[in-house]
Amino acid sequence: MKYRKLEKWDYPEESINLIFFAQLLDELFFDFSLDTYKPSAMNSSLLCEEALGIIKEIGNGNIKKPNLQHILDELCENLSKDPVVSELLSIDLKQINSVLLNPKEPEAEKKIIVELVLRQIYLKKYKNKNEDLLKNAIYGDKNFRLIRGLTRSYATTLINLGYSSEYISEVVKKFFHYDKNRISGKEAIDDFLKIFSEKPELFTLVFKIPKSIKNYKTSYETFNIKFLDELSDLTYDLSNHKFKKNADQLYICLSEIKARDIFSAKSEAERILDILSTVFGLYHHKEQINWQPDCLIINERTKVVERSKTKINVMHKCADQKQSQAAKNANSFLSEFGLEENSFRKFTRSAELHSLALSSDSSENQILNLWIALESIIPINNNDKIANIEHIINSTIPFLNLIYYQRLVARFTSDLFNWDKRQTRKVLKNIDGDTSIIKVAKLVSLKEYELNRLELNSYFKDFHLMSDRFNYLCYIYSSPKNMLEGLDSHSKRIGWQIRRVYRARNLIVHCGITPSYIEVLIENIHDYLDTVMNRIIQLAAESKKITSIEQSFKYVFLVNANVEKNLDHKNTIFTSEMINKLYSKI
Repeated sequence: MKYRKLEKWDYPEESINLIFFAQLLDELFFDFSLDTYKPSAMNSSLLCEEALGIIKEIGNGNIKKPNLQHILDELCENLSKDPVVSELLSIDLKQINSVLLNPKEPEAEKKIIVELVLRQIYLKKYKNKNEDLLKNAIYGDKNFRLIRGLTRSYATTLINLGYSSEYISEVVKKFFHYDKNRISGKEAIDDFLKIFSEKPELFTLVFKIPKSIKNYKTSYETFNIKFLDELSDLTYDLSNHKFKKNADQLYICLSEIKARDIFSAKSEAERILDILSTVFGLYHHKEQINWQPDCLIINERTKVVERSKTKINVMHKCADQKQSQAAKNANSFLSEFGLEENSFRKFTRSAELHSLALSSDSSENQILNLWIALESIIPINNNDKIANIEHIINSTIPFLNLIYYQRLVARFTSDLFNWDKRQTRKVLKNIDGDTSIIKVAKLVSLKEYELNRLELNSYFKDFHLMSDRFNYLCYIYSSPKNMLEGLDSHSKRIGWQIRRVYRARNLIVHCGITPSYIEVLIENIHDYLDTVMNRIIQLAAESKKITSIEQSFKYVFLVNANVEKNLDHKNTIFTSEMINKLYSKI
């Protein structure tokens, strides 16, 4: 979360809702935000499409029948909470639920109901109503909860309509902070939303590629791809771009690439090149067809020529250690890791698969390797009554729940210091705690720091997203009951998402289908795997509490169960001792 000055805003005190919207979007599309604060993979409309797709693949024998009910459960919950759906849907939710949630209802009946719902909330219609409600919310009274929900669903909608997260992030920063336009008031929301009302454009992309590619000229022409010796062969004005090739290279030109923005256009062009490279690799194993990632992107309608911009590999969109700390931890790991031989082999095999995902630029390869890495590190399922996917979910959730709210507080602490070190230190000065993170946890939870909370909140001023996040953490930490309810909800979402990753894996392997939201899934499964592996390292190398993979999963399960038991005591309130225990390395 980053605070950006409101120098181009004329009346910020009268545009609180719009500022919150802008700050929220900025965080949603920041590459290194926590997964919790990034766009969701699905909204209600997309869940309908997913359910119908799964019903089709069940009929084809590619997906097992039990997968469907989990999607329908998620769909029904989303339909009941989605303000966009409540405006569009004319069918009574009770009637929908009576069919979709009834295990005795045949799939054919459920399919008809989902089709009827989708007909009323299909994605473009959903987007239009989402925009209408966003305008109303921003013009209306302060209601950050409503704006947050509408903004998140809108972000998910844009991504699945084909806009890249890089483009949306760029638009948000330019429109609200860095372009020459002034933000005169709430009405700026209309101009902002118009940016995303345009139809897809056609693009031409020019890459540099080895001359040896000429051997495949006939195949490339089938895909509307041309070879060029010189850029002068193109009719576009490229004089502002120095794009020289080497003597052993030539230009390759892909035309009529349909996309929403230049980032999406490049992704689509590289997808085509990737397919061709893969096919040629079947006939010539020794040398792959490679191209330079730097390219020219030309809008065929406007004739505007742009140079490609660096896109961060989705596998790199995560919190990382500084190189010196990483080296220190690696040395400690190799010298002190205490797993027995079989478990060590299992752990290193999972690490190798993680490394393969890191080194690949293919989304399909990334998600497949990450899934196998997670599946392979989890102990064998010895219960015949529990499906393997259920076993994977049950094994993973304790690792993620143990650190969930601690991570949110840690990120909030970092955001506080990035925002204003002096004020943050002043507020935390007299709070007991070994680290700033523990001090912040006590600040948001303990009754004796109520005045400190009021003081800090008063400093946020027009940083409305920071204030909203602070109030949320204060609510969660106001009672163990609230935290336990939050963890229950988190567990449900993890279960849905792991199943979605598993279904995506099956669709890629068995049907050759890649979901439009695959990057979200990659970020999620990568985070799940890192969390599990890091905790195993901590237990085996740092605290030496376990000597096998099986012990690590049982240990984390027992610790998490104990935490939930302590949170579940009636009339319990957080104490300084409880916070210290929650943040100890258990």
